[in-house]
This record gives sequence, structure tokens and C-alpha cells, in this order.
Amino acid sequence: MAVKSRTAPPLSSPGVGAFMPGMGSRHAQVAAELGRRIVSRRYPIGTILPAEAELLREFAVSRPVLREAVKSLESKGMLEARQRRGTTVLPRERWHLLDMNVLGWIAQSGADPDMLISLTEVRMIVEPGACRLAASVANEEALQRIDDAWERMKAGADEPSQFQEADRDFHLAILAAAGNEYLAAIGTAISAALAVSIQQTNPTIDTNRATLPAHRRIIDALRKRDGAKAARESLRQLDDTLRSLLSEKSHRISGRRAAAPRPRSGGEEPLNPAPAVHRARGPATAR
Repeated sequence: MAVKSRTAPPLSSPGVGAFMPGMGSRHAQVAAELGRRIVSRRYPIGTILPAEAELLREFAVSRPVLREAVKSLESKGMLEARQRRGTTVLPRERWHLLDMNVLGWIAQSGADPDMLISLTEVRMIVEPGACRLAASVANEEALQRIDDAWERMKAGADEPSQFQEADRDFHLAILAAAGNEYLAAIGTAISAALAVSIQQTNPTIDTNRATLPAHRRIIDALRKRDGAKAARESLRQLDDTLRSLLSEKSHRISGRRAAAPRPRSGGEEPLNPAPAVHRARGPATAR
């Protein structure tokens, strides 16, 4: 089933091309817009993109630019183009979910409430280990970058956007301080989604201030070269983040249930009631 195209926003508008290397190029901007439409399900999985001629008119670009954009999304596992069949949106399991563009589009779309929870679970596996390693190998310059990020968090606690940027930099600096290029690459990949996660879990001045001590304890442990303590403090801080995200998800589900149609008169239940959604969790992290 082919998807009908709509009028696209101007390719120079804010947000179009976000997270794309070389975001000023036309094909990168078109790829970013198509990518966002895919992750937001405007182009659902299994459907065929609008005809090439239709997309050319909508985006007002040349055929080589559009085809380069499609190739970019093919390389990310999101599209498959075949002659006489068209370009199909591939299943999510084919997407390169650690690609910084794909991850950024998913995070921005707001269409996947479980994404930030899954990302935090990955961070709970990775970041404590990075802290343990950084405590052993980080030089003074690397530790100072973590310190500087925390100072910016403290100074910007009353300015959510400044705080959130500094908080993101704090966690990326820890991954970099471990001195492992693969950990640093993970940081680069998740940076966009990490920013969205922080916006979700630290939306107010009060939440910003409340999280400062937990981050300070991580730095203090790193400074003392106590890898075990740094890992524990990191895990504790991320466990709080996960709890916050799970709580937010629960509130959203409750809100949707409250907004659902009431049972019909006579006690008859509405057709196809939405099933409850739960995410299994093990025992709470030891404090």
C-alpha cells in the first residue's frame, strides 16, 4: 500500500535535517524528514513510499538528491528500494537503532514511550562499568571535563535548557573518560536520545536541583579512584531515572484509560477494550 504524500515543511525550517551529518546538504534534509515520518508512523512499516514524482514535487528537489536521501535511509535499514515495486518501509528490527540519526528521530518523535526506558536500561549496563574503568584510567583533563559539566549543571539549575545540556555532557564525559573508543562511540550514538531522556526526567527547577547530589557523588568517587563506589553511585542515579520514566509511563496509561469511553448503559463493556500495559521489573536496585 502506497502512502499519500502531504505538503512538506520548508527544508530550511528548524528541525529539518537535525542529527544528520552534513545537515546543510539537501539530501540530508530530505532523508531526515523522511526518517521522522517513518519513526512517527506517518509512513507505517510495510507500506510503500509515495511515488518518486510525487516526492520530487513535494520537496522541490532533483531526482539525484531524492535518490541519495533514500540510499541514506536504506543504509540505516529503514527502507528497501526495488524496481517496479517501489520503496518499502522495513520492519523496526531491521533499523540500525544505534545510528545517531535513527535514535535521534525516535527520541524526538514521541511516538515510542518505551524507547527511553529501553535506553536507560542499556545505560544501566554500560555507564556503571564506564565509571569503574574511568576511576582507574582517567587523567586529570578527563576528570576536569566531568567536573566542569557538573558545575554547569549547578549554575544552570534554574534554567532547564542549560541544565539539560550540561547533564548530557556530564554523562558523555564519563564515557569518554573511560579511555575506550567504543564507549565514546556509544556516547556519540545516544547523545540525541540522552538529551530527550534528561528533558523527560528533569523538567523543572526542583528536579534539576534534586539530582545534583547524585551526580556529585559520582564525581567524588572518581576523584578518589574508587571504581566500585563510582559504579554504585552511577547505578543508583540511573535507577532513579528508570523509576521516573516508569512512573511517567504509568501516568500516561492511566490518563488514556480515564479518557477512554465509559461502559455502555446496562453495564455493557465497550468493544475491544485496550489491554493494560505493564513492564516487568526485577527487585529494586540495592541502595
